[in-house]
Amino acid sequence: MENIKNSSRSADFLTPRNPAHALFREAVLDLVEHYDFARPMVNSGRLSVPCTYDRSSLNGPDSLPGAPARSRPGSPCSDAPVGDGFLLDRLQGTFAVLAINAAAPSNMSIAGQAIDVITLSTDEDVNGALANRYLGDNPSAIYLIRPDQHVVARWKSLNPAEIEIALRHALGKA
Repeated sequence: MENIKNSSRSADFLTPRNPAHALFREAVLDLVEHYDFARPMVNSGRLSVPCTYDRSSLNGPDSLPGAPARSRPGSPCSDAPVGDGFLLDRLQGTFAVLAINAAAPSNMSIAGQAIDVITLSTDEDVNGALANRYLGDNPSAIYLIRPDQHVVARWKSLNPAEIEIALRHALGKA
């Protein structure tokens, strides 16, 4: 539904269906030349964005109070520069545990499933984006990430038993 809405809005802006849409588009394009506030109103054809699955039965717990809403369970992972690369490049299409400022083993196997473990420190946080997008008010965090780079669950500290429950839930085996 989100992608249909985005596609419809783009189509209406690029090819107005009626005089009202045409008037809006022309007004926005006139304003953009002189006023920065109008730039986000230009719909240049973004047809889709990753969906957030707030009510998905595959989501696990959100046990990280004060964490950013943008990284809640069901949301797509936000990229952030870390070290000499980017966070999303480290997620390799498998389930992963993302440990930020938290101790974690170098690899895990839970419920017979190999789990990548990505351990990062805010020392590697190039411009504060990692802390802003994943920690919020917390000094550390643990995230379980699906292969499609959506957040399954998040916690204050590593607890393999809780991760196993969330993983089983995400796999539909709970």
